[in-house]
Amino acid sequence: MKIKHTIEDKLFSEYIRKKSGGVCEHCHKNVGYKKLQASHFFGRRNKALRWDERNVSALCFTCHMVIMTENPFYHAKWMLKKLGTTGFDGLVLASNRIKKWNKQDLKELRVDLRKKIKELE
Repeated sequence: MKIKHTIEDKLFSEYIRKKSGGVCEHCHKNVGYKKLQASHFFGRRNKALRWDERNVSALCFTCHMVIMTENPFYHAKWMLKKLGTTGFDGLVLASNRIKKWNKQDLKELRVDLRKKIKELE
């Protein structure tokens, strides 16, 4: 079942990609933010981490789909290196939480993301 992209997903993706300066976090190629993809380590079905910056990397298509998605063990090793042991362990622990987003939470998230995007421009 395909997960619907919400306005929060679109804003979050834009923020992650712009925050990287258009550079793939894995291969370090500058492809421009519009060609980058927001790659989730724990999938978007995990509501606790869906919009958590620790869980998402700005990757080019090849690094996202060919390297990380096709090689989950490598993806885990790369995330461990990126976040460090404490950060990675914290992310794994957070993945086990149950998060319910109410309308007010989502509204605040949208406001925060728009602010962060504006600060990057």
